[in-house]
Amino acid sequence: MEGLNGHFCHGFYPQVRPKSQKIMVLQASRGCKSPNDFMSLAYEWLQAKSHRIKESTLSKYEHLTDTHIKEYFEGMPLTDINTALVNKKMMEMYEEKQSDLSYSTFRSIFYLVRAITTYGVTMGYYQQVYFNFEIADRTPQKDVQILNPNQEQEIIRIALAAQCANHLGILLSLCTGLRLGEVCALSASDIDFGSRTIIVQKTVQRLSDQETNQTRLVVTEPKSRHSNRAIPLPTFLYEILVSYHINEYGRKNYILTNSDCPYEPRTLQYAFQRITEKCGFDDLHFHCLRHTFATKCIRSGFDVKMVSEILGHASVSFTMNRYVHPSMEAKKEKMSILDQSWEAMKV
Repeated sequence: MEGLNGHFCHGFYPQVRPKSQKIMVLQASRGCKSPNDFMSLAYEWLQAKSHRIKESTLSKYEHLTDTHIKEYFEGMPLTDINTALVNKKMMEMYEEKQSDLSYSTFRSIFYLVRAITTYGVTMGYYQQVYFNFEIADRTPQKDVQILNPNQEQEIIRIALAAQCANHLGILLSLCTGLRLGEVCALSASDIDFGSRTIIVQKTVQRLSDQETNQTRLVVTEPKSRHSNRAIPLPTFLYEILVSYHINEYGRKNYILTNSDCPYEPRTLQYAFQRITEKCGFDDLHFHCLRHTFATKCIRSGFDVKMVSEILGHASVSFTMNRYVHPSMEAKKEKMSILDQSWEAMKV
């Protein structure tokens, strides 16, 4: 795992992540002074968190703070912070932006305001603040998008027709349930041909830099600690990897590039989109490969906990709610068992 937090296309960087430009400027201007308003408190909290969270998470927090929280909390002196005022500001934000922001975005903003405010209490800047504000999730549950058997067969046929990085990436996700970033971050050392397993321990993300308004490709830790996992290689995929001579690559080389530079996730996404459009499959996204794998596992009788671990989910309940949906045929079959017991009672 050496150097993962700072692994860019041009080599390894130190594990200790540099602070963002915004945080460094704020520190320089304030010196060792304590914060005097909510926004300076927010940046102090971000600074305290910056070495303990992923760079992508820090970038997200800074964006939400600057784009949404600042609009309602800028200029609020720490001496004015109390339960009524904080809850009032959150309610104002919700009422004005509920039609523009998703539930998940509001949940993240709410977490940030709570965390920053609680940090201020812990540091002794003001008295305890209690949160009475809650938001309800009104987002309609979307159906999981999966390939039907004909679509799956056609995509496999195309992917096997010619060897290239895009085809291999598609097969890896379809046959193991790997996320897009995990596929692009796979290196030769992550595949154990002896035990026929894939070790998932990193992912690729494209992060935006608010100061330069540019993006960069970063290899970092997976989505969560549960995403660090080992996945058995099915024989079908094992033989494909052997045919690509992955076992002959340099140990540090990424398998989709055979170099020390990870594969661009957008390239893989676009390739999958081109294939599906050529086949006449409408509105299919790369993540449907993962959904298809998970659904096939459940329908093949896999234990739900096993599927959850293979997918790297944080909880079995998420896997249950996401993928375990008995078909009408299965329900009728089980109801027929009850029918038999009731029929027996007639005698």
